[in-house]
Amino acid sequence: MNIKFLFILNDQIPTEPAYVANTGSYIDGALNIYLNETLYFHDPNINLTEFAGQLNEWVQKVENGLRENMNYESINRNEDLMNFLYKGNDNWTIYSVWQMFEPVESINTECLIESVNKFLTELNGGLIEYNYDFTLDKFKPQ
Repeated sequence: MNIKFLFILNDQIPTEPAYVANTGSYIDGALNIYLNETLYFHDPNINLTEFAGQLNEWVQKVENGLRENMNYESINRNEDLMNFLYKGNDNWTIYSVWQMFEPVESINTECLIESVNKFLTELNGGLIEYNYDFTLDKFKPQ
């Protein structure tokens, strides 16, 4: 199964004191996740930098040989919004409380990591393009 992350970054950089004081801890936008070209997950207003930070921590562990589940915990919710669950044999399942359907296939590690790294790189490029005072350079894959 293929997975693709597409996002639309909020191009209106907040100027409120709360944003300026916490630059980078909350940069939002829309996120769509496609499984085999079918929309699986849609959030029109997700904290993209929070999600990216948690994904990056997880992907680094996986790239170092750990097969640990990823549980995206948002500061805005009382539940995990998304999980990548390791099923063995280098295969993962995805689960979200907001999923649009139940996937029947697994995603192999290589495909999942490649897609996550592409998302992180593209999000970082978007932050630079819109001149946010914060970038994901520290989150970019090594």
